[in-house]
Amino acid sequence: MGKYALEHYSPYETYKIRPMPLSKATVNPGRGQYQIVELTWEELEPHRGKYDLNRLKEALAEVHNPVLTIKQVLPSWLKKDSDEGFIHLIRRVASALNNKKLIGVAVSTEDSSQGIWNAYLEAFEGLPLLVSLEQEALLRYLKDHEYPFGLIVNCCEDNWISCCEKFAGYRLQNTWQQMPVLLQIEEESPGENVRRESLRWHAGLSNRLMDMGYDFTIRRLTYPKKIASKGALPLRFWFVNRGSAPCYLDYSLRLRLEMEGEQQEFVLNIDKGAWKVGDITHNEILSLPILSLGVYGLSVGIFFADESPMELDIQLEEKDGYYRLGTVEVCKDTAVDLAHAWDDFYPDGYYPLEDPQLPD
Repeated sequence: MGKYALEHYSPYETYKIRPMPLSKATVNPGRGQYQIVELTWEELEPHRGKYDLNRLKEALAEVHNPVLTIKQVLPSWLKKDSDEGFIHLIRRVASALNNKKLIGVAVSTEDSSQGIWNAYLEAFEGLPLLVSLEQEALLRYLKDHEYPFGLIVNCCEDNWISCCEKFAGYRLQNTWQQMPVLLQIEEESPGENVRRESLRWHAGLSNRLMDMGYDFTIRRLTYPKKIASKGALPLRFWFVNRGSAPCYLDYSLRLRLEMEGEQQEFVLNIDKGAWKVGDITHNEILSLPILSLGVYGLSVGIFFADESPMELDIQLEEKDGYYRLGTVEVCKDTAVDLAHAWDDFYPDGYYPLEDPQLPD
């Protein structure tokens, strides 16, 4: 590509930052290996109406990427089956949860109680509801009512074809786009067929130690060399999710400008629904406050809902979860009105096609 190609055109002077990726996978919540936290009805409600939810919170805090399962085994104090009692337990457990990194809740009931299914859906709204491929009645119910749900795929080298048939039969190929797909692998070391199919299912986590899930890297960032105080900052990001699945945890993309102790942080307006796998572009023009003149460090980071940082797959200096990408000079004024720099210029480097105008 020549130096006069449209790729290199910009109405203002820019920096193009191209970080190098890491040599090993990142370690982040919501990817890689998950662990099941299984508690029985009696452990959570040892006596009728007396709940021990501290035990639940402690168990969830002790493991990485927890998946909650409540076993519907009748407690000793209950003489006969009671869906109403278990539904009440589900609601009490959901109201006590504040673990923002809980991967999901697995539906453990094997019967066809729609009341219990609806209780799970209502109580754990906002958390992925995980269903096994063996729970066919529940799968049909959720599909018929168009309820969102994730999957737990119990697979091995002997049944991977059967798992593929169920994906096709229930049309589950696109489940991963909204909710996570988890692998429950029987073998200590996953076989070739399971590894291959896990990529087709876009599995995000496994009970075995496997490199799967999201893996964000920055392929390129383009921004102007000079900006104006109380002006605008156009940003053109090219991210890549090099992993097998999206990030299903809540997160935000932030930018920091820093100079001699002065800091300004901005939360960017990204469309997380479009951040799936592969290439991800984001273009945004930030409105800036009044800034002192000088050269600022420009850093970018991704943060989860609990304010903990995400480790990005880039070889750059990191501080407080922000990765130092470069510098930008704040001037009194700029030659180009950066707030409207894209009105007649596409931010991905191409012009809009227009018919030539007649001369006056």
